[in-house]
Amino acid sequence: MTRYEYDEEASQQLHTDVVYEIDDGPTPVARWVDAMRRLNSINDPLARRILAVHRDCGSGSGPCDSGFEDEPIARKADWGCETTSAIAGHFGVDYPVAPPESD
Repeated sequence: MTRYEYDEEASQQLHTDVVYEIDDGPTPVARWVDAMRRLNSINDPLARRILAVHRDCGSGSGPCDSGFEDEPIARKADWGCETTSAIAGHFGVDYPVAPPESD
């Protein structure tokens, strides 16, 4: 099922309704590998130590996991945990989202 998201700011700027199609499909594993390479390229010593502690978050066996997550990482909708997400955001490493489909 295709979902759509309304962009209020773009709609106000362009004086027309702007809607984006949202892809709810799983993220391809290749995008995860690329994102993890970019995350691993961060050289800040403190960030490296924090990422090492949170390395397994999202897999079901990490320190932030409840232990009930059996979903493969390729099907996740975001980074493994808030800590990883915050560090990635600070260093400009985006979560891999599927590219928009061309018409």
